[in-house]
Amino acid sequence: MCGSHGSNSNCCCCPNATVLQEKICGNLTGPLAGFEAWQAPAVNDYFQGTFEIFNAGPGTITATVLNSSGVVIGTLTVPPGNSVSVSVNNPDSFTVTVPNGTHGKFCITLYKRLFG
Repeated sequence: MCGSHGSNSNCCCCPNATVLQEKICGNLTGPLAGFEAWQAPAVNDYFQGTFEIFNAGPGTITATVLNSSGVVIGTLTVPPGNSVSVSVNNPDSFTVTVPNGTHGKFCITLYKRLFG
């Protein structure tokens, strides 16, 4: 344990983790039904993610974020002219549905820890 080896609290400790941030953005143009905008890699080390959609209209855009068990851990319902975001822990996929003639943009910010 850190600090358990006498007065030298730096002795024998693992280094602090480095947190990396990744950002993915893209355009959305309907019709899209269940479009998988992002899927985690097989070895998923993302511990947090923020998922945002801007809807330029005219229809409503919906989206879901799932964890590795396929459970919905975040939802977005984005009316025309709005931007909506949701932050979740341990995301695994992001699926978007865009009505015909509707367009917008999505941005995903992902965080993972690297130990080294």
